[in-house]
Amino acid sequence: MNWINSFEIICYFIVSILLIDILKNKKYRELGLLISGALAGFALELLAVRLTDIYYYSDDFFISIGVAPYQFPFFGGLMWGGITVCALRIAKKFRLSNIMTALVSGWLIVSMDLLLDVIAIRLDGGFWVWDGRPINLDINHHMFMSVIWVNFLGYMFEVPAIVYMTLRSCEKDKTKTRLNVIRSILIGLGGVAFVGICSYISLFLNEITDEWFAFVAFVTLWIFVLLKLVLSLINQRKHIIISQKKDWTIIIFWFAMYAYCIAGLFKLGIMQAVPLYGAFAILLFVMTMSLTIVDVRKGHKRG
Repeated sequence: MNWINSFEIICYFIVSILLIDILKNKKYRELGLLISGALAGFALELLAVRLTDIYYYSDDFFISIGVAPYQFPFFGGLMWGGITVCALRIAKKFRLSNIMTALVSGWLIVSMDLLLDVIAIRLDGGFWVWDGRPINLDINHHMFMSVIWVNFLGYMFEVPAIVYMTLRSCEKDKTKTRLNVIRSILIGLGGVAFVGICSYISLFLNEITDEWFAFVAFVTLWIFVLLKLVLSLINQRKHIIISQKKDWTIIIFWFAMYAYCIAGLFKLGIMQAVPLYGAFAILLFVMTMSLTIVDVRKGHKRG
């Protein structure tokens, strides 16, 4: 079996585990977030491949939606919902403000994506192909190892927007015993609209700045969120403990994603070719997995 289909199966498997956990424990707010994230993921990807003409997906996936060459793998939309839920489960442990919780959720996803996208455009001819972009290991203001910076910046728009709207709506609606499908759909559509506007502005600014805008904006935002997260962990260090009741769903989810990424990096020889990037990948893996198994003692105020 090739790398493309292996990843597809892994994603269906870990999303299934998450969905079973959500339904078993009647976590209807998380189910709503999964729906919102999946809806936004499907809509944004299908619109992006159709309207931008800057990339297209492989036709080797088992299940795709849309008409070739504008198809999008079905698992991709589900993963947008699933990984958003799993990121929020980590971020909300640390009692941050809603906006910082949303940003940390996006940071966790885009950090993993700094590994995934690098291998995804190389394995088996690429999960997708950037039109007219060379495949190399250069890191400059145009690309990160052949992945355009506006791609990563977009993730920092989408996930935080959906998570923030979900958190705000949950504050207003204290009901936890039922799923509000209409609210989930509206949040998903709101995320699509927000990302659409931000992406349009980003692409415009990129065009007039020779792609400097996306590079500077993403790196600045990524470092800012990292520093805020680290400071929060330092401030709460006396109250951080190893969880007695571990959330095996997110442990399995994040481990599967990072294990696949690191295996792919070794397969492609990138870990060996760029040791500093390899160390960065391992550091992100260790940090994320550590965050899945710790918790903050109850009663401690927001950091």
